[in-house]
Amino acid sequence: MEITVEARRHLRLVHRAKIQLCSKDEVVIAYTRDLSESGLYVLGGFNYAPLPGDILEVIVLGIEDALSRRVVVIRVDDGSGFAVEFLE
Repeated sequence: MEITVEARRHLRLVHRAKIQLCSKDEVVIAYTRDLSESGLYVLGGFNYAPLPGDILEVIVLGIEDALSRRVVVIRVDDGSGFAVEFLE
């Protein structure tokens, strides 16, 4: 795993994790590109890309008794993925 430093509030850890994302319209399986204390970057995802400001639920798969977290979409990059920030 690689840690990257840029002009950000928190260090990012490059880590691919399988996650489940839930919107009001669909549930999808996707992967993270990286994560930090404040959020994560999602690769791929929904049939219809979420918009900045959309609220989603995310859960990391493969972890027993993992808790879901509410996130808000803060940036959408055409064709590659989107960034979310944890709400709680």
